[in-house]
Amino acid sequence: MKAIVFVSGRADLGPLAPVIDSIGRRPGFDVTAVTALTFDSVSLRAELTAVGVTTAVHVAAVGPLLAGDQAEDLVQCGARVSEGITALLSEGADVLVVLGDRWELPWVVMPAVLLGVPVVHLHGGEVTEGAIDERVRHAVTKLADVHCVASQDAAQRLRQLGEEPKSIHITGAPGLDRYRTTPAATDGELATILGHAVRRPLALFTYHPVTTEPVDTVAENAAAALRATARATSQVLVTHPGPDAGREAVLTAITEVAGQLDNVVVVAALGSLYPSVLAACDIVVGNSSSGVVEATSVGIPAVDIGKRQTGRLRGVNVLHADDGFTPVTDAVRRGLDPGFARSWGHLVNPHGDGHAADCVADVIASAGGRAGSKRFVDIECLTQSKE
Repeated sequence: MKAIVFVSGRADLGPLAPVIDSIGRRPGFDVTAVTALTFDSVSLRAELTAVGVTTAVHVAAVGPLLAGDQAEDLVQCGARVSEGITALLSEGADVLVVLGDRWELPWVVMPAVLLGVPVVHLHGGEVTEGAIDERVRHAVTKLADVHCVASQDAAQRLRQLGEEPKSIHITGAPGLDRYRTTPAATDGELATILGHAVRRPLALFTYHPVTTEPVDTVAENAAAALRATARATSQVLVTHPGPDAGREAVLTAITEVAGQLDNVVVVAALGSLYPSVLAACDIVVGNSSSGVVEATSVGIPAVDIGKRQTGRLRGVNVLHADDGFTPVTDAVRRGLDPGFARSWGHLVNPHGDGHAADCVADVIASAGGRAGSKRFVDIECLTQSKE
């Protein structure tokens, strides 16, 4: 069975790596990890090895490395990705596996639809009202044949979208599998990254572009959020924003702030070290999904800022803050208050328990064959069938 797994970037690599490893261990599987825009084939191979993929998988790149972050640049890149994935799928594929809501996914998935290759979509049915990802995610749901979702509420949304109940599988979030088995980084390991001894409390900060808001406003909000986090903590470790429209403006803003503060360290990415570093921090701050998905699994408080993750399911360890210096400062201080952690009780991650990858691989293994037509299942039909 030839499975093609599309890896958009580092955000996808974390949850997809354990899935790739699981299907790669199964007899009779020929797995190709495909990338575009963020990695080339050489760097993808290195990243897969770094995150623990030990099985033999092929790698391929089907698009250019992203050279700009304007809408016109993204459209041109998407078209080239579509050409590349079409050529690869035409060579023969039994299933295409995609994850989430990246803006380039429609260019990846539509060729599979036209060629009759079944599409397995991970992490559908979620809500992030403050980004264009929201549209993309639900559009991919309607193009996909099979769905692996993280939670019951996500499954319900897919049923509302008319998907066949038998095509929806609640597997949990595969990205949590690494967090179950990865120990927290030591202070010595953190010091290597920071360039000096660790100062506590230590915050991990990521602020991505909010693609439904003006770029200048987003950049200003990112700078204010970083200043607030630096004020409320002793040390801030910042990772670069993702490859969305407005990335360069946000990166420029946070770099300028970092240059003015002596307790802020900026790194491009943590790669395979991300789970262990996250687990070793005292709080995670920003508007990344890692704050509302992964932070719960390592038991640290998180502050989710602004509108990007609005609507996404979250644990009781996650606080929300509006954009702005004062709201973020107050939320970070509350998150670091020992009384806040005591209020959690037994912390349960609503996105799963860290045993998802093998479940997802089981679904992929059963998804081969030529894709057929899709039936839209009305809510009334579901209600009647239950009665």
